[in-house]
Amino acid sequence: MTSFYHIYLRAKKGVTAAQIEEKINLSLDWYKYAPCCWVVKSTSEVEKWQTRLRPLVDPDGVLLILKIDTSERQGWIAKGFWDWYKKSQNGES
Repeated sequence: MTSFYHIYLRAKKGVTAAQIEEKINLSLDWYKYAPCCWVVKSTSEVEKWQTRLRPLVDPDGVLLILKIDTSERQGWIAKGFWDWYKKSQNGES
């Protein structure tokens, strides 16, 4: 089953943006809307995302992963996000 997750990741010292992107790229699709924040579309469970990302943050970084209930949504964010979201909802990722 496909789900959307919000991921906040502040990496530990020494982790590069390329290392983070390598892991985020394991999703079906993603949208980065702030320096440490992504929305990812994935068939993996939240536990698998934690396993993938924990080495990038442990011991002194921060990781928060939340499954998004997209049935109720509102907000002000870049139009590009909503375009991406609609495309991803329609299976065009």
